[in-house]
Amino acid sequence: MEIEKTRETSWKIQLKNKNDNIEITSVEISGEVRIIKLALLNNDKTVKVEMNKEEFFNFLSLISAFKDVVIGEESLTIEEELDLIDDHPREIQEEIPKLDDNLYQLHSGTAEKNLENDDEELNPEEWDPW
Repeated sequence: MEIEKTRETSWKIQLKNKNDNIEITSVEISGEVRIIKLALLNNDKTVKVEMNKEEFFNFLSLISAFKDVVIGEESLTIEEELDLIDDHPREIQEEIPKLDDNLYQLHSGTAEKNLENDDEELNPEEWDPW
């Protein structure tokens, strides 16, 4: 005989009006969430709904879609992009050296010496992987 353990986790969320609450309860049986309860409480009036996991995920999808309608997806993206704009572009540009400032200069004498010493031909047997 196997004993099933039941564990309930409840969150009670108080809204601005102290008489209005939302209560969310998760019922876990033998380590698996099987029932999700949602209750809206207003003074003496109560509306309770019980859902299984699949129904709860469908409900979450609807709430998420409704959030996008109310808040809008683009408003979050625009705010993130605004944070990426740099207020000090001149300071960064001053730190980057110009190409004219001896960045890629080669000394012509050393280049010619390297070319003169590179008279040996490559042996394909030494480097050919095939």
